[in-house]
Amino acid sequence: MIFIKSLILAFSMFSKIPMIKVEWNEKNMRYMMCFFSFVGFFISAVIFCLFLFFQKVVNPFSFVSQMIFTILFLSIPIFITGGIHFDGFMDTSDAIASHTSIEKKLEIMKDSHVGSFAVISCVLYFVIYFAFSFVVIQQKIEMRLFFLYLPVFPLSRFFSALAVATFPCAKNSGLLHTFSDSSSRKFTIIWCISFITLIFFLIIYFFRLKGIAIFAISILCFLYYFFMSKKNFGGITGDVAGWFLQVFEIVWLISFVILINI
Repeated sequence: MIFIKSLILAFSMFSKIPMIKVEWNEKNMRYMMCFFSFVGFFISAVIFCLFLFFQKVVNPFSFVSQMIFTILFLSIPIFITGGIHFDGFMDTSDAIASHTSIEKKLEIMKDSHVGSFAVISCVLYFVIYFAFSFVVIQQKIEMRLFFLYLPVFPLSRFFSALAVATFPCAKNSGLLHTFSDSSSRKFTIIWCISFITLIFFLIIYFFRLKGIAIFAISILCFLYYFFMSKKNFGGITGDVAGWFLQVFEIVWLISFVILINI
């Protein structure tokens, strides 16, 4: 029962999907970070169904249908999550671009106003995401190859949850600190590493060198997250975690497009 409550809280916090009401307490939040990744599985399932619909029902050669699908492809993760992670991406991008002290950067992230660097980062992110998504659609790749892309959404969340359980927190307050304190760290670490290992085993088994390449890129991205957060903020916050999730997903998309064209 506690697992079900943690699952419901994970979807309540990290998605806009309507869920039944569950009390927010330390006991119910114990395994919430473990089920954070299930939001990613749901996003992957929706995108898979959309891709299947596009290939089987809609005329994939139509420029209009390609544009519509690309917009949906880009928008679905934002619609499902409500933009909670992208908000962190913008705040963190603004703080990093300030090139000030750790204390000042943490203050910038708390500021409710949108900074100029946040806007620039937002525009660049969507332009790049749209461009590479459009390439995927235009190339009319086969369904089997598309499965190399789909794991990005659960994996970004498995790595994010692993970071919450292992990385130092920048502050002794805030939502991320609460999640870190309330979660069963040892169980979360074992859970995340087990799923990450399983998913990458399957990716490497089915995609060989492409799978190895995207595995290496993912590990490098995770390591960069650790050193970047330590250097700029003294640890991670909820905003920095959101920044990592968005960066991981766009790096995976860029890598995917490059790999399928090699």
